[in-house]
Amino acid sequence: MATIRSSSERRRAQAVASGIRAFADLGVTTAAMERIAGEVGVSSSYVFRLFGSKKAFFLACVDELETRVRVVFRGAAEHEPGDPLRAMGDGFRELVADGAVTGLWLQACALARGDAEVAARCRAVVADSLREAERLSGAPPEEAASFLADGALVMMLQSLGADLSHGSRAAVRALKVEGETS
Repeated sequence: MATIRSSSERRRAQAVASGIRAFADLGVTTAAMERIAGEVGVSSSYVFRLFGSKKAFFLACVDELETRVRVVFRGAAEHEPGDPLRAMGDGFRELVADGAVTGLWLQACALARGDAEVAARCRAVVADSLREAERLSGAPPEEAASFLADGALVMMLQSLGADLSHGSRAAVRALKVEGETS
């Protein structure tokens, strides 16, 4: 019996890892579920059985997103105690670099507009991230909020295809110049 449980736990973890990428790219669609099942090597119905519903599966992916952010924040704060917010920001930019976390978060926010449960979960992720940033950095609430706002800006700019190689401030300046010449 333990082998079966271990296998389903492993399959759940594989499905969530695949789900983050698929939902980011395709939304919460049948095509995303088929891609996930194919990547994990199971049927779509098995994926549903692992989580109970498509929404529960999607929320498990949001939970994993939150876990990844926490891990990045904690690791950065431990390695750079002198400037934890800067280190946390650097770690966050690395976390979102491939676009999957950004895409999943944007899908979650879009779904939240019409789904109270998803909205509540997204608010909880933001609130928990704020508390974690404050706790790990010792920053006052306003500074932690500004830090998270910068992270949201990075995600928005990334989703728009802005060049973030020189930082978000440079990307904003480039957008302003681009807007002036259009």
